[in-house]
Amino acid sequence: MSLINKVLRDLDRRNGIPGNGNAASNVRAVAGKGTGHEWFWRTVSLLVFCALGWVGWVVYQIQPRPIATELAEQAAEQARARAKAPQPVAKAEPKLAPAPSVEAPKPPPQVAAEPVKPAPAPVASAPAAKSTPPIERLRLAPAIETPIGEPHKPVAKPAEAASKPKPARVEKPAAVAKVEKSRVERRDRALTPEERAETEFRRAVDMLKRGRALEAEAAFGAALKADPRHRGARQALIALAFERGDLESARRLLGEGLAIDPAQPDFAVALARIHVEEGRLESALAALQPSLESASGYPEFYMLRGTILQRLRRSTEAADAYRSALRIQATLPQAWVGLGMSLEALEKRAEAAEAFKRALASGPVSADVRSFAEQRIRALR
Repeated sequence: MSLINKVLRDLDRRNGIPGNGNAASNVRAVAGKGTGHEWFWRTVSLLVFCALGWVGWVVYQIQPRPIATELAEQAAEQARARAKAPQPVAKAEPKLAPAPSVEAPKPPPQVAAEPVKPAPAPVASAPAAKSTPPIERLRLAPAIETPIGEPHKPVAKPAEAASKPKPARVEKPAAVAKVEKSRVERRDRALTPEERAETEFRRAVDMLKRGRALEAEAAFGAALKADPRHRGARQALIALAFERGDLESARRLLGEGLAIDPAQPDFAVALARIHVEEGRLESALAALQPSLESASGYPEFYMLRGTILQRLRRSTEAADAYRSALRIQATLPQAWVGLGMSLEALEKRAEAAEAFKRALASGPVSADVRSFAEQRIRALR
């Protein structure tokens, strides 16, 4: 025991561990080693585990998977079953041959779908026929009718073969061609002059609404060129001519319209007014004459005619024209004033005064007309 105690004392003295004696003065405490290595290896292990997990997930994703669905597999099984099924007897072939002709009126995909399914066994490419387009099925239909080899030769009696109807495939292209021909004819049908004029007129109206007056005028002219009797196009051109003050163009258009159809009293009135403004009263009266019979419902026509006749000092005819206007519409103060002036020129004072009074009583009148009528009433008393 003394030896052990001695060794322990030496160790205490050498290492400076507190014991029975004091530690040496030149001995300093050393910090204990930390656990840094332990955490480092733990981190490395975690990273390795994560890497292995990621690699496993990638390998799982790139593994090949079956693409076919349940329905596709069932369809494949049915197709294989049909391919392994016993083949039909050769007697059924003559019945399958005219199938395209019986279904001729139906569209091509429906006609070809029936004969291809029960295809004869000797045809080695029967499964491939399912993917054949409808047009190709029609082209391949004669191959089913043609016997391939001696065992599959169709047995048919001569009388039965003679009584078979001709395939309708020859008639079907003719029917289709007929339908296509009729469609082409409808597409290429030339428009009548009236239809072309109406189309141009509508286009011109649309451009006029957009403010494109020059293009609209050109379109109105095209419509009138296609059909000179188109009243709307001519009326629009006349209005545009009046708007820009081109009386010569307006006169020409009005004259052409009346030459084509004299029964247009509004055109006659417009043409007569142009002649009146230019001082040609006889020409104005002549412009009204062709439309006289068709102006039964147009009081302005007779009022203008009465005014022209009054200026030409043909008072009797002028009074008749004013009376015609009043028969259409009795509430026209200007017509009553014109009638009074014509009767006064004919020295029918009482009737003239009555006409002026009727002018004042017929409705609202302007101050000038009222003043003139009152003045003539006082003068005729």
